[in-house]
Amino acid sequence: MNPGSTPAVPKIGLFAGISTVDIAYLVDSYPAEDTKTQALDQFIGAGGPATNAAVAYAALGGASTLVTAVGSHRLGDLIRNDLSAHGVRVVDVRAGSDHQPPVSSIVVAESAATRTIVSLDGARIAVEFDHRLADRLTGVNVVLVDGHYPALAAGLCELARALGIPAVLDAGRFKDSHVALLPHIRSAICSAAFAPPGIAAGDTDAVLTYLRTAGVENIAITNGDEPIIGLTGDREFRIDISETRAVDTLGAGDILHGAFCYFTGTGHDFVRSLTLASEVASFSCRFFGTREWCTRLSELPGRGTPRPEA
Repeated sequence: MNPGSTPAVPKIGLFAGISTVDIAYLVDSYPAEDTKTQALDQFIGAGGPATNAAVAYAALGGASTLVTAVGSHRLGDLIRNDLSAHGVRVVDVRAGSDHQPPVSSIVVAESAATRTIVSLDGARIAVEFDHRLADRLTGVNVVLVDGHYPALAAGLCELARALGIPAVLDAGRFKDSHVALLPHIRSAICSAAFAPPGIAAGDTDAVLTYLRTAGVENIAITNGDEPIIGLTGDREFRIDISETRAVDTLGAGDILHGAFCYFTGTGHDFVRSLTLASEVASFSCRFFGTREWCTRLSELPGRGTPRPEA
């Protein structure tokens, strides 16, 4: 498979959701309680599901716009500068606010290739939908929301549906706000932890049925390095994940979502887009942090160095 072989030039991907400041430390193994640990490496950058997805879309060659709440706090400059450096245009819906962006503290254990995160979500930041955002959908061919800022997500997805623009949901864990959002979603990519009320985590058949009943056309459930399973139309599918020597899985799911949007935006079908996106996500796990992989794409089998599209 060749992720660089695409049938059309992508247009604009619009991503909406939370932006955080990520501070990650790479260590040999998890620290014991009440100790000091010398890190092997450190990463500081913008984070959040939609944010990392927007970076991935841009890294692969798409034109990426992120609708989020950054504000005027000094930490917001770190978010803006990082995203600008990675080709993401930011639309700040709380530009006049002095709120502090959420900060995620992350420890990545190299020996286990796992990460532990302590963070806040966006519940402390009030974000409403502004109908003037409709102008931002001009020329857009895919919209992704991460479920944070529910009013913003619902407003954008409802507009996207009315305009015939496919809307994608990054669904990590179930939120009550998903109930109103799902009727406007064409493709939902969920983690194995996604468990609607009355459904046990890991009951994939029940989750597939729930999402199909809610009107979602394309559904996928990811589970780390386990196969992706899902449903598109009446077709069930399974995608095996490429083996890789993982160093850091931080943001791999976000990167998969952004890569999926890129590949589906170029004309690939749901399963093919997911297959190619899973290869990109697996590749990203070879590197510490959520940005180094962007500069190493020429090492991804079958792909040369990407050229950003106008």
